[in-house]
Amino acid sequence: MTSRPLFTRLSLVLLLAFAPAAPVLAQAAPAAVAAPNPFVAAASHVELPAPDGRKIDVSVWQAADERGVVIFSHGFGGSPASYRRILAQWVDEGFTVVAPLHVDSARHPARASYDGQAAFSTRIVDLAVVRGFARQTHAGKPLIAAGHSFGSLMSLIEGGAVTVAGPLGDPDVKAVVAFSSAGDLAGVIGPDTYAALKTPTLMITGDADLVEGYVTDWHAHRSPFDRAAPGDKMLLVFEGGDHSLVANADQPDFDLIVQASTDFMKSYGLGEAAARARLDTLSAPAGVSLERR
Repeated sequence: MTSRPLFTRLSLVLLLAFAPAAPVLAQAAPAAVAAPNPFVAAASHVELPAPDGRKIDVSVWQAADERGVVIFSHGFGGSPASYRRILAQWVDEGFTVVAPLHVDSARHPARASYDGQAAFSTRIVDLAVVRGFARQTHAGKPLIAAGHSFGSLMSLIEGGAVTVAGPLGDPDVKAVVAFSSAGDLAGVIGPDTYAALKTPTLMITGDADLVEGYVTDWHAHRSPFDRAAPGDKMLLVFEGGDHSLVANADQPDFDLIVQASTDFMKSYGLGEAAARARLDTLSAPAGVSLERR
């Protein structure tokens, strides 16, 4: 299986972080979503070149009245389309979603060629390329980093968390929305990983959020919130919420997730005062805990 040295791959990020990526074999530029609810609409796709010769398939859900851009990273083995339930809500609120298909996805045609280390390093490169693309094609729009599970770790890195790969935060990322987490991965996350996470961050998890072999105590998902630099951090914990909460939440819980995440992005990504007021007065119903620091 492919396993190129981690830091050889990551050195490429320094070249990519502020360079726009040109689409290769791209479809026509995504048009405004015509369907009333883009949850039922397919994404447009572009292919972006990676520095190692790979082509990165990127799903784009274009907001009709775009105000910002969400760079979304899926969970290990997942795919962007699996998250359309929440992504559609963000699109409706004016956030275009741009989401790469990572090499660890079950839908990636070359998945068998990459091991776990390569999955980590190629994700970092993927997201650097995609942010460059977003800066080029959505110039002037604020960027939000979001993700689920392994993808949430990527979004936290984009926001400033320092892993074994070193500091790879992007100052253009105005806010982070992290669903679950990858846990405190040995050899990747250290005691000071989140100390440099100063970007406003919303962490969403549940007290049944376990991952066999990786997270045996749901409290591990609190680490980004508890250990980050204080200020502009929020944590929502749902009673009974498991690792697939973002996809399987019942309607009342899902509505709260939508409200909190969109107001968080509007507050810190767009500087919208009304959203900040709603966020500051948001209270949790029975079965949900809400913490701020």
